[in-house]
Amino acid sequence: MMDKDNFLLLVTKVLSGNGLPDDEVLLQNTLANRPDFQPLYDQYKRYWQQQSVSQSADVEKALAATWQKIQQADTAPVPILETPVRRLFYIKRIAVAAALLGMIVTAAWFLFHTRRQPAVEWVETYNPKGTRSSIVLPDGSKVWLAADSRLKYPKAFAANRRDLYLEGEAFFEVTRNPQRPFVIQLEEGAVRVLGTSFDIKAYRTHHEIITSVATGKVAFIPGHNTSDTFFLTPNKKSIYNINTRQTAVLETDALADKAWIDGTLLFDAVTLDEIAITLERYYGKAVVFHDERLKTFRYTGKFANSSPAEILHYLSKTRKFTYTVTDSLITIGQ
Repeated sequence: MMDKDNFLLLVTKVLSGNGLPDDEVLLQNTLANRPDFQPLYDQYKRYWQQQSVSQSADVEKALAATWQKIQQADTAPVPILETPVRRLFYIKRIAVAAALLGMIVTAAWFLFHTRRQPAVEWVETYNPKGTRSSIVLPDGSKVWLAADSRLKYPKAFAANRRDLYLEGEAFFEVTRNPQRPFVIQLEEGAVRVLGTSFDIKAYRTHHEIITSVATGKVAFIPGHNTSDTFFLTPNKKSIYNINTRQTAVLETDALADKAWIDGTLLFDAVTLDEIAITLERYYGKAVVFHDERLKTFRYTGKFANSSPAEILHYLSKTRKFTYTVTDSLITIGQ
């Protein structure tokens, strides 16, 4: 769970315009999960926006102006004879000034350091349907990126952690480095590791996020509640349902879960509709059903480096259906 210091740094990044693309989303999620931070955020934002200079034009000037206002509040003359009410007013005033001073010092420290570091340069890789690829990350970690999947990572990782973003499916072999955690940000959650190998399936069009561990230990953190963490060991997988916001941890065959990187497709009692989605992604051919009833048929099978026609041929022997395959289209049913 995010502590107050990291929250203030996050707020500073967002308000100053120096944040990463997903920092605004992280800020909103944090405020939703930590309502006790809302007054602190409102107070800091109000003070920040009161500055006469433009933060986007010169952040240091904005910080200096805020600091000057705090000094003025802190050094305002206090009468020698005070009523209890007036004394309470000044005590509260000084307390507010002290609290704001802590925030500004934290913000100034962050900006002082980030301004002197080069801007992060991001690399983004997208595989269209029918395409797979392998990537070596700056730290030597390896990624097998599936079809219809996107990976975004920095050209050089930060000194204290390794952040990247995934949409789709990928298998990771992470170079171990306890001093630099490896964090994969997903649309609805995150996966944090030190050094291990695992598969993540997180397509936007799918209502589940599946994390399967081959070696080592992985922490899956659902997007709706950063206080929940599910630790996974070899041959364990987590299935997070985005609709119900429930996470299940099950036994699995990690070798089977990553078989796709070697050209093998495994179907375990899945519907023909789900198989069609896999074929469309894997081979880059659109799939059209002419008989909607066929979508509910369930099949089991293992196909190594097979063509779509070969896969459909063997599936149709178990429970019959007709199909045609062209260069760009798969038609199921008449």
